[in-house]
Amino acid sequence: MVLLPERRVSRMAQWARRISGFSLVLLVVACLAHRYAFIETIGFFWVLGLAAALALTGLALAVGGFFRLWEYGEKAGRASLAATVLSVIVLVPYLGGAWLVLSNPALNDISTDLLEPPEFARAARARSAEMNQIGPIGAEAADLQVRNYPDVSARRYDASTARVLSAVAAVITARGWTPYAPLPTDADAGEVVIEVEAPTWLVRLPADAAIRLTDEGESTFVDMRLAARYGLHDLGDGARRIRAFMADLDAEFNRQSLEIIDIPASGEEEDAVD
Repeated sequence: MVLLPERRVSRMAQWARRISGFSLVLLVVACLAHRYAFIETIGFFWVLGLAAALALTGLALAVGGFFRLWEYGEKAGRASLAATVLSVIVLVPYLGGAWLVLSNPALNDISTDLLEPPEFARAARARSAEMNQIGPIGAEAADLQVRNYPDVSARRYDASTARVLSAVAAVITARGWTPYAPLPTDADAGEVVIEVEAPTWLVRLPADAAIRLTDEGESTFVDMRLAARYGLHDLGDGARRIRAFMADLDAEFNRQSLEIIDIPASGEEEDAVD
């Protein structure tokens, strides 16, 4: 009877699984912590970098584990495979972010009016030194936006400013954005600018939006500007959210318009015919 030597367990593969698993836990916890304001944004970015580094380390160790399995027959297959899957799960969002960086211009301040964009007053004063400072939109940035986001446009509604303001307020509330000041109640004439904190939905990366309503007599013109607080590149988020806001505003304005139409009851229509 020949006794075969027991296969050695690959420590490299075991460490790969541990490190990759920890990177996934770290990523999920960091995202939840930032969403619910338990960690500041700059600290969150550092943790994201650490999670990516750990995932890459686990993936490299998993490759080493597969090598030990092939060359020396060590027990490494399951642990290396688990580490590979966990690392890939962690790295997918980073790969998506890299694709957005390459496919969108390096902009962090988007506006429907590039010549006279809505002004930030309260939001600009609230920003700290480490945040992006709000200023005029330069000619180079404006040209990049026009070439890459030609469909980011304002809206004109054949209604009073007060009616449009009601629709704007409803969309702001639905999106969970926080106005810097109470919304105006007297908006029958002139120009109204509403500044709101407009974080992203999933991990609530901070940004500010300014929505300007201009009374044109027979109609109301709506402009919008959205500026990220951190980073030189918003990954196209500003343009996407302005488009989405304007689409929601169209839908909400139409919904409210239908509600105020006075449609007579069927009995009243018959009386009118008689």
